[in-house]
Amino acid sequence: MIMSNEYLILLFHSIDDRSVLSLRDLGNILPGVFEKTVVALKKEFDIISLEDTVRCISGGTRGPARPLAITFDDGSRSYVSRAVPVMESHGIPSTCFLITDCVDDRAIYWRYLYNYCAHTGWAKELEELITEEYEVPAAEGGIIRFTRNNFSKERTERIVERILGHMISGEEYREREGRLFLSFQDIESMKGNPLVSFGIHTRSHPVMTGLTDEEIGDEISGSLDFYGRWIGDDVPMFSVPFGRLYMDYDERTVNIARELSVPFVLSAYGGGNGVGQPPFNIRRIPVDGRMLEGGTENFLSVIKEAAVPPEYLGREERLKERISGSQ
Repeated sequence: MIMSNEYLILLFHSIDDRSVLSLRDLGNILPGVFEKTVVALKKEFDIISLEDTVRCISGGTRGPARPLAITFDDGSRSYVSRAVPVMESHGIPSTCFLITDCVDDRAIYWRYLYNYCAHTGWAKELEELITEEYEVPAAEGGIIRFTRNNFSKERTERIVERILGHMISGEEYREREGRLFLSFQDIESMKGNPLVSFGIHTRSHPVMTGLTDEEIGDEISGSLDFYGRWIGDDVPMFSVPFGRLYMDYDERTVNIARELSVPFVLSAYGGGNGVGQPPFNIRRIPVDGRMLEGGTENFLSVIKEAAVPPEYLGREERLKERISGSQ
């Protein structure tokens, strides 16, 4: 049984029932499965907002006996069309972290575009293109993994430009895949919803370790500017893209976020949070469709363990040591 000093935060992405190739194998959960999961979670846990959760973790208030919070990353259109209606019907709060350049589908998310190409018969062409840019072989079966683990902002921008110039146009891609992200109207309609809050997830969802300090600052500050213009005057929480400590981000990202007055930084490698967990390292448990294949009872058993993967314990200590002005 989860003790009252362990605060679990779940991370979802899309809840979509369309045959959208951009989302295939990237953690999408079918709406029916999501609703069953929400019902099971409500029976087993005291679901509270992320804001209340971080207040409890910080020692500001005392939490319930079985605390759990729900978050979503990226700002998928399905958050408003599918997820929120389910959670509203059960009185469940949630927080959505936005890839701010992708709001209203203004920018194309590079990972979705790669995934689309990989599932549209262009996997070989994409592999050759990535291999040419990175100058090392990129296995066809692991294109998404390879580009995440070897991320380069400049190479990614060139690859996207070449895809849109030679394989499919941006207009055709948007027409085929439909709306993938929240619109400005969606955000405006949700701002007054007491069960919904927003945070930032960078401008373009890069792998932060592949960026310079200046680029990291631009990704975070640009998202903060968007938030201030379209959502609110407060400084939002920040979830790190991909969220694997010392793989996808390091102390540079955390220090720059803190310099920009970001109050809480959220990761995505698993584990619960005890009272006193550092605000620059709030842990979340990623959830995808594969975790739910064994049914809700099995899923509940998995998240109740809430263990930090052993390899991250040393990384967390390293992060504490390297954070400027750490407590």
